[in-house]
Amino acid sequence: MIKKCLGCGIVLQDKDVNSLGYTPKIENDLCQRCFKLKHYGEKIDIEKKQNNNTIINKINKEKAIVLYLIDFLNINKETVAFFKEINSFKYFIITKSDIIPRNIKLEKLIANIKREYLIEEEIILCSIYDAKNNNKLKNIIESNKVIFCGITNMGKSSLINKLTNSDITISNKENTTQEFIKIKNIIDTPGFICDYKIMVPKSKILPKTYQLKSKYYLKIDDLVIGAESDTLMTLYFANETKINKRKKIDNYKYLIKINKNQDLVIKGMGFIKFSTDALIYLNSDNYEIRNSIVGDSYEN
Repeated sequence: MIKKCLGCGIVLQDKDVNSLGYTPKIENDLCQRCFKLKHYGEKIDIEKKQNNNTIINKINKEKAIVLYLIDFLNINKETVAFFKEINSFKYFIITKSDIIPRNIKLEKLIANIKREYLIEEEIILCSIYDAKNNNKLKNIIESNKVIFCGITNMGKSSLINKLTNSDITISNKENTTQEFIKIKNIIDTPGFICDYKIMVPKSKILPKTYQLKSKYYLKIDDLVIGAESDTLMTLYFANETKINKRKKIDNYKYLIKINKNQDLVIKGMGFIKFSTDALIYLNSDNYEIRNSIVGDSYEN
């Protein structure tokens, strides 16, 4: 009889310790990888190589409502493109809404995201700590077959556990869920993989505003950003992100023009809102420019 791991959905086996699904005893409910993740926070470097198109095709073959999860910091053209490739009736779920800064008007945020990314479907804010919106999700899953999907580390499994009292393996490691997991009328899916590392915020974001002088630059982890003239900008990154202000150097690769009330999105990290027009120097091409999704994005 085929038995699957209750944590990641992979088929259990007790023959090869170096292969997916290994467990010392086949009667166990968890593979060794999930057991160590759950009890020790330890990730074993054995995982299935996920293919985004394969996941999308499997989702589209299921006759189910789709909840697409993405957090506030990781909304960009690439992650929205995954959402748009899904053909089913779907909702755009901004998860971990408790990390959104208090000064942001949520109604305006939703309106700006819908307008900027041409999203016609309903956008719902949710968090495992927010009972009000979780009740809305419970109503959706109560009498429907529902698929939870999104890029890796967006908290799909955590939310399912919260809504259904399940025990899917959760961690802040990438690719925790390895296969489609069915729990009654709910399906959890492996996360979509991006070409860049995803920063996972652990607490409410505290925006940082800089009047960046032309003689200085900011070093944000490995990112270097400078401005040709004095520039006012507000950074929206996870609080754990290391930000240092240093004297200007000339090892920039890209020169970018940004207008007032636009965001410079650094994929996988967050974004920077500009309050003045600017010429910006960057050492990375992993960016996107958009009308700002916070504040009065579409005003001059």
